[in-house]
Amino acid sequence: MEQFEYVASTFGGQQITGLAQAKSTLDLDRRLEEKGLTLLRAKVSRVGSMAKGRGFSRSELVFFTTQVATLLGAGVPMLQGLKGVGDRMRTAGGRALVKRMAASLEAGNSLSEALREDERSFPDVYRECVRAGELSGALPQVLARLSGYLEWARGIRVTTVQALIYPVMLMLAIVGLVVVLLTFVLPRLMKLFPGGRDSLPRETQFVMGLSDFLVGNLVWVMGGVMAVAGLCVVIRRTPALREIAARWSLKIPRYGDLARMIATSRFASTAGTLHAAGCDIGTVLDVAGRTCGNAHLAACFARVGNGVRSGQTITESLEKEGQFDPLLLQMAHIGETSGDLASSFHNLAGYYDEEVPRTVKWFLALMEPTILVVAGAVVAFILLATLLPIFSLYDNLT
Repeated sequence: MEQFEYVASTFGGQQITGLAQAKSTLDLDRRLEEKGLTLLRAKVSRVGSMAKGRGFSRSELVFFTTQVATLLGAGVPMLQGLKGVGDRMRTAGGRALVKRMAASLEAGNSLSEALREDERSFPDVYRECVRAGELSGALPQVLARLSGYLEWARGIRVTTVQALIYPVMLMLAIVGLVVVLLTFVLPRLMKLFPGGRDSLPRETQFVMGLSDFLVGNLVWVMGGVMAVAGLCVVIRRTPALREIAARWSLKIPRYGDLARMIATSRFASTAGTLHAAGCDIGTVLDVAGRTCGNAHLAACFARVGNGVRSGQTITESLEKEGQFDPLLLQMAHIGETSGDLASSFHNLAGYYDEEVPRTVKWFLALMEPTILVVAGAVVAFILLATLLPIFSLYDNLT
């Protein structure tokens, strides 16, 4: 669909302008005629076309969801509330996106149908929750839960990124120092010893060998780094390879436990939100599984959904996979027994709301001293290999 700027005439002859979405000008004419308007002229909206590829950022999505939920909860009509939120969006792309959504509503579409026109900004879980909220008549409550879920997910992401800044910068600085020592400082320092490489200590000969390899094969080393980066991109974009990599990542000590915990947390938060919104259990398992963040566990959740459709209980299907947190199995069993899966998933998500940030901080806090110790040992070995010939030369002179 395209967004059109149009000029139309009412039955009384008054000309009005507006924005509307339609497949073509003929489709636009038909839509306006149903509203009692006669199309005079129309053109594709330049603002809508320029901003069409610009979606919401994560912070904008949280702001949009919170604002719409508040207005709907206060009894403001959807279209009026949407236009008001659009005027308060911080970016031109966000304002244009909300205008397109408002035009879609004016054209007779539901909010969930309007969201499908920009899947980059509104993920699967968001669209499914809105659709379920519309069907159940509890859209304000669903949007309020979505706002809380998005805020939680953003908080985890921000905490992780902030905690990773120092270790990453430290690692880059140390790698840069090692490269400078091996390729610039050490070769020039070794020229001061006329006895040749055979007269140097074994530690120095080993480090000189590394230095010669880096200097003589710099192009190949850089090519290898780029090849590894390209391989990572290929793995990320190939579903089968991504699932294999995700499965092996779960076997890494400590990291695998953390990755499984984060995936289970995201699944529980999404599943609780979807089930409370009124989605059927098949949709809950499919959408929540796809958004868990781990390709291997997502495939496992897909098989769980198929098992439930074939007549198995959720607990039986989860146990059959053998890949999930025992706490998830226990909470799923409690939810099925009590008939309140949404509360069980929300309780599990509430537990992980506290446990995941604590575990992430502990894991990242453990990384910093580990990096310092390993990097310090490497730098100390290189410096020792550099200084040993100097000590030997001094002993010979004395």
